[in-house]
Parts: sequence; structure tokens; C-alpha cells
Amino acid sequence: MNPRTRSKVIHAVKISLNGLFYTVIVFLVLFSVASIKLKTTSDIANVFQTGFLSVQSNSMSGDNKDSFNQGDVILVSMLDDQSRSRLEVGDIITFYDLRIRSHNTHRIVNIEYIDGQPFLITKGDNASDVDRPIHISEALSVHRSTIPNVGNMLDYLQSPTGFALFVILPVLVLLLLEGAFLVRFLLVMNKEKMEQKFKKEVEQVNLSLETEIEAIRREILRELELTKG
Repeated sequence: MNPRTRSKVIHAVKISLNGLFYTVIVFLVLFSVASIKLKTTSDIANVFQTGFLSVQSNSMSGDNKDSFNQGDVILVSMLDDQSRSRLEVGDIITFYDLRIRSHNTHRIVNIEYIDGQPFLITKGDNASDVDRPIHISEALSVHRSTIPNVGNMLDYLQSPTGFALFVILPVLVLLLLEGAFLVRFLLVMNKEKMEQKFKKEVEQVNLSLETEIEAIRREILRELELTKG
């Protein structure tokens, strides 16, 4: 591989890694900010209508293909009135459970209508009793997929120490690196400008010398002609 090709490959790799790093940092910042807001509300932390919840119990452990275990992370889609109307038995929803003062994610096992209003009956796959009926408007999100065994990491990320280590620290390192690259770039640019200025001054000096030498040569020739005459 010749030097020019190698330089292009290294440059492309650097751009790709920088892009990946920026993406991860932006995602972590957005999610962490959403998680901090979550601590004071009953909403679900979400980024672009996709929520992330760490599973705190084994109430949904089971043999169903969409069951999940404690320590997993579930990805959920936030619900609005239109999407709530499409909920059906078998869907796994997240709602704020006043009994435990936290979110609960269980499967819909029945839909009952009381005075014409739809109420959802939910139950954990690994639970023996059903939950209290909730009005359909209380459903906050619906389960879409599961990421196994990363719940503890997510919980740690939402802690002050985890936020500092995995969000604030990388951002500070990134800023320092970018600052160093900027200083280096400015120094290189300044060096190039100085070299160009020096080169231009040398050229001007050489031109002046050539002009002076030519003037002296002509003066000598003129003196010689006068002497011969």
C-alpha cells in the first residue's frame, strides 16, 4: 500500500470512529437527560418515542417468545390515543402502578368494558394473580423487543457515578481532544503561513538582487563603452 492510499484509509477510519463516538455520546446524553427527568415523573424515559426500561423483577419470566427476565432491558414504543386503540390481548404494556409507585410491564390478558370504557386486565407471565384493572389511557407504552442481560449496566448509567463516568467524562475527553487537534491545526496553519511568507520574502529579495545585479552589469557595460570611445 503506497503512502497516499494508506493516508486516505487512515483518514477514513478516523472519520468513521469519530462519527461512531459522537453518535454514542449524543445517545447517552439524550437518554441520561430523559432518565433524570423520569425520576420526578411517571413518564417513561424515551428518545424519539422509543423507551428503554431495565427489568427489575422476574414477573415476566416464561416460555413465551416475548417473555423477559430480571436484568434485561426492554425497548418499548410510546403510545398515543390512536395506537392505544389498537392494543389487544397478548400485548405487553407498561403502566405506572400506584401500588408499587413505579412502572410495571405486564401482558394484557383481557379487555373489559365498564360503562362503555375499555379497561385492561394485565398479568405477569410468572405471576399468579392479575393486576388491578387500568383504564386504557393509563397504558404508556407497548413492548417491542428485549436486550438480554444489560439491565444492570443501564441502572448504573442512570446513577450519578455512572452518568459521570460514561457521559460527562467522555464528553470532557472529547472536548480536550478536539481542543488539542484545533491547536495543532492552528499551529500547522500558522507554520504554513510563515513558510509561505518567508518564501515570498526570499523571492522578493532574490528579485531585488537580480535587479541590482542587472543594473550594475549595465552600468559596467556603459562605462566600458565610454572608455573605448
